[in-house]
Amino acid sequence: MFHSKTFDIEVGPVPAEEPCAQVGRDDYSERSRRECAVYIRQLQRIFGNPDPAILRFVRRGFPHELGRYHEVVAVMTAEGADRFDESLLPLQWDHIARAELTWLRLQEKWREAVLARPSAIVLVPKIFRGAEIPDFPNHPVAQWWAMGFTPTVPSLGLH
Repeated sequence: MFHSKTFDIEVGPVPAEEPCAQVGRDDYSERSRRECAVYIRQLQRIFGNPDPAILRFVRRGFPHELGRYHEVVAVMTAEGADRFDESLLPLQWDHIARAELTWLRLQEKWREAVLARPSAIVLVPKIFRGAEIPDFPNHPVAQWWAMGFTPTVPSLGLH
């Protein structure tokens, strides 16, 4: 099987203008994992969900005096380089990413509550029971849905 040569470009742990987890803080590992996962999903949307054989985004660890830090890296072939454009890297989270970050934080809180008190499972809203991040719209209302609020108006005009 032929394997194309790939090269890597570090694109940061989060969009350039967003605050991120800080190495050495108690919550670094969990927060960094969450942020990088959501950033990867946002980058995949921006770059049109490219074929991972030519362009993919991965989380990588690097040594640091306070421990390992993590960043998202674009791994690409020459064909993937034709699709990759650094000017498209986002400066901020989009509405979907903000909703995903909120959903992941709240899902973790519910998980902790159930681990501490298993009977709390009956209190967990349905949106937090699945393992997969829901598909949120790229609309400000996504943040509310991520918190478990469901719209009662059938048509919100999210297009």
